[in-house]
Amino acid sequence: MTTGEPSLCINGCGFFSTPQTKHLCSKCYNNFLKEESARYLDTIRDHMETATEAGEIKATTVVEKYSEEAVVVVKNKRRSRCSACNKKVGLLGFECRCGHVFCGSHRHPEEHSCLSDYKSAAIADLTIQNPVIKAEKLYRI
Repeated sequence: MTTGEPSLCINGCGFFSTPQTKHLCSKCYNNFLKEESARYLDTIRDHMETATEAGEIKATTVVEKYSEEAVVVVKNKRRSRCSACNKKVGLLGFECRCGHVFCGSHRHPEEHSCLSDYKSAAIADLTIQNPVIKAEKLYRI
């Protein structure tokens, strides 16, 4: 077979394949990649379990990392609406110190009954940024 000629998929599905996809059509190649990645994750999980049983590694497994990323995606979906009026805010949502996201009309603390104490937080920031400096006492001669 030469590289210039199209060939049929080796799985026999009837579609054309390329040497770059290991003589598989695009659909069969995607299925092959999914199966290969699942086998790879299984071997990693097995190695991690044997290592943790031996007491060598205390790290999280790859599967747990993927589940954490899925949780982050769910949190980003929740941010797409205003907490006060449930209006879609998309990328323009304003995040308050209380941890909620609001639209343009509810972004101010007095508009959404914010529980954060801005005054004491500002006073604490100013005391940290501007410490009291006292000079030594001068004696008159």
